[in-house]
Amino acid sequence: MPESDSSFPRGKITLALSTLLHAFTHAYATMLVPLYLLVAQDLNLKGVRAVSLIVTVYGLVYCLGSYFAGVAADRVNRKVLLGIGLLGNALAVTLMGFTRQYEVLVALGVVAGIFGTLFHPSANALVTAHFPKAPGMAIGLLGCGAGLGFFVGPQFAGSRAESARWHFFDVADWQRPCVELGLAGLVVGFLFLLLAREVPRRRPDDDVPHPPLTIEMRKRVMALAAVLGCRDFAGIASLSLVGIYLLRAHGLDARRTGFVVGAMMLVSVVVNPIFVYFSGGRRRLPTLSTMLVVGGAIVTTLPLWPLAAILPVMCSFQAFQLGSYAVSDAATLERVPAQVRGRVVGLFLMIAGTFASTGPWVMGAWTDALGDRAGEPIAYAPIFATLGAMMVVAAFASPLIARLGEQDVHAIEPISEISPATMEPTV
Repeated sequence: MPESDSSFPRGKITLALSTLLHAFTHAYATMLVPLYLLVAQDLNLKGVRAVSLIVTVYGLVYCLGSYFAGVAADRVNRKVLLGIGLLGNALAVTLMGFTRQYEVLVALGVVAGIFGTLFHPSANALVTAHFPKAPGMAIGLLGCGAGLGFFVGPQFAGSRAESARWHFFDVADWQRPCVELGLAGLVVGFLFLLLAREVPRRRPDDDVPHPPLTIEMRKRVMALAAVLGCRDFAGIASLSLVGIYLLRAHGLDARRTGFVVGAMMLVSVVVNPIFVYFSGGRRRLPTLSTMLVVGGAIVTTLPLWPLAAILPVMCSFQAFQLGSYAVSDAATLERVPAQVRGRVVGLFLMIAGTFASTGPWVMGAWTDALGDRAGEPIAYAPIFATLGAMMVVAAFASPLIARLGEQDVHAIEPISEISPATMEPTV
């Protein structure tokens, strides 16, 4: 809890609004997945790789700028950074709804990535600063936004592309969800700037207001990113792969594809805080390794299941895959000083996220290369097996997290003393 009782209510509001921003950030990153074929047909593009490139460009810029966003998060007002980030991201997505020039869409993907990169370093540092005695649970609740965004983005896009009937400015079917979700993000961005609260920083006369990120810590974070980045790649790539798999191998339309891709991510809204809640203290790292291995085993089997089983199988996979983010983030942030958390998150994302963001394009190119076999579910078995193997490799990240430092015992509440529902001590 924040030390000042007067700041506690605003801390809860800030956490809730940051979770909502998290949802918009990931909704924007995934909303094009069920629209791949519609966009390719409308713009006369060859294959889905050209459309998936827009998502990849967004992710690359988003991650390449993460360290610089982390430096800013450790030095300037994080509330302002988060608000500006969503406003810029939302504006770029809105403008995608008013152009059918492929080059302009790619450029807007760059712009969206520049603003989107502000989110994670600032949000992770800000919510843990509001709850210094329970940073892990704060991260777990913040992680609920990821599942919500992954659900809403594809679900909303696929549904509105087929059901929306307004025709202002002669927009195409696939552009309507861009305009609608973009405008909603602009509203939420302004509300965040009005209602969220920053945590006061150290005064200049304090000992070390902005301690440097040591070379040793940089090396450890980079090693962690190289290994855990395999999990990130598998997660980002699986979104596009499942979307393409449903569209091509099973012949689903945009609405049904968007429903499956979105619904399979919704489970993380529940599992993120639960896994953090039950994995406190020494259980954190063993839990992380187990989640990654089990998730890898599940996703490998997907092409062997009938269409009716795809949603429950992918929900099971995402429970472990997406749930692992909150657990690994909590384990990491419990081991690094609060004054450098923005840079640690930014450096990690710059390496792991940049690698992971190539996933949509790689999946688009790999599935395009299947040719006529793209209509056969079993042809996707080697691709899903590759993602499963990458999840298992990521399980070796646990000892690397342990090397970051000792857990801060003052920032870890025992399971019986902190409630994820209220963020208050239990009796």
